Amino acid sequence: MKKIIIFIIFSSYLISAPLNKTSSYQIALSYYKKHNFQDAYNIFHKIYLQNLSNINFNFYFGKSAYETGHYEMALAAFERVQMQDSSSIRNELEMARTYFMLKMYEDAENIYREILVNPNLPENIRTKIELSLSKVSKVQKKSFTYARVMMDVLYDSNVNYGSIDDYQYGGGILNKIKPKSDTAIQMYGDVTNIYDIGDKNGYAIKNSLSLYLKDYSTENNYNIAYIGYFPSLIYKTSKYVTEMELGIDDMSIGGTNYLYTLSIKPKLKYNHTYTLSSIIYFKYQDKNFIQDAQKNLDSSRYELSYGLQKILNPHSYIKGALLGINEAKIRGNNIYVNFDEYVLNIIYANQFSSKYSFDLFAQTRVRSYRDYSNGFESKRKDVGTLSSAGFTVKLLPTLRANIKASYEYVNSNQDRFTYKKFKATTGIIKTF
Repeated sequence: MKKIIIFIIFSSYLISAPLNKTSSYQIALSYYKKHNFQDAYNIFHKIYLQNLSNINFNFYFGKSAYETGHYEMALAAFERVQMQDSSSIRNELEMARTYFMLKMYEDAENIYREILVNPNLPENIRTKIELSLSKVSKVQKKSFTYARVMMDVLYDSNVNYGSIDDYQYGGGILNKIKPKSDTAIQMYGDVTNIYDIGDKNGYAIKNSLSLYLKDYSTENNYNIAYIGYFPSLIYKTSKYVTEMELGIDDMSIGGTNYLYTLSIKPKLKYNHTYTLSSIIYFKYQDKNFIQDAQKNLDSSRYELSYGLQKILNPHSYIKGALLGINEAKIRGNNIYVNFDEYVLNIIYANQFSSKYSFDLFAQTRVRSYRDYSNGFESKRKDVGTLSSAGFTVKLLPTLRANIKASYEYVNSNQDRFTYKKFKATTGIIKTF
């Protein structure tokens, strides 16, 4: 009888005893993962004093506090994460959102603008920040505009896409086109303005202007001047962002007007989870060559792309995209306009500290032409690969330096179009 009484007392103690910190944390985390933020917050709040130095705990606690309207608690939690890990872009975004809800608009704007400086920022995250800044600006009774200027020194081992070997043509042997190497100065510039036009419906108007100049030291026939204007209408919800973009651009090569295009590009960015997103777009482009001698290059271009992006942790992400291209000539008999192409891109980026980041890029593509080449007595088919690596250093809050190297190899069944190319760039990026 005595043993039974002891067992009942011990069992009652186990049932009524408070949960230890570890089990409480796991239970709260399971609520968090199910988006049951209220129950998660209730438990996190009871044990947060014992976990002030735990980065993951404070992020989950801050997120749960934000989603349940406890913005002061959320900000304190995100600030604890920031003190220990200042390179976490995801935590900075949550801090900016919290500042906005606390009506600390200047603080929110400063964080958003600092994140925009990062050149490795995924496109869908950049769009999300631009829309958030448009809302901040609307509250402040102003329009949101930002600009970037980039300047690079470039080395190109094959400016003219010279062939690797001699090649057969029309039953004879032609000497290979010798590759020409050169250095150049590149300058990029873009200005973006976003204006929020809705209170609850999430509509915004975006206008972007892009400029690009490339000036070679000696091979001036390959100099490029480009300008493009891209207005778009954006609709955003918590789950997805849609964008209808129009485009008009103009390009000159070697100081001669060369090409202008008109395009339309609907896009969808869908968030499956907080860390997994799909990016889909379709693009139609009308390509018009300006010089009479190149009018037979005029074409209609169609692109369809699907990309999947995974945020691996607060500092890094990986994105893969599959792109299909169809280009059809409008007039003339140029056989190198009609083609189909399939492209696979993969990019990995890591902001491994508050000052340093790097990115890796790999691409493979197959292009098949639909017309016969009489000289080569076959239809041309190219298989290409491209890889690159880049490294970025933050010098000032709005100034970064970067260095990048890339290698491209294209193997064609028509040897004239088989080439290899190495490029290296170093420069700075300034955001205003």
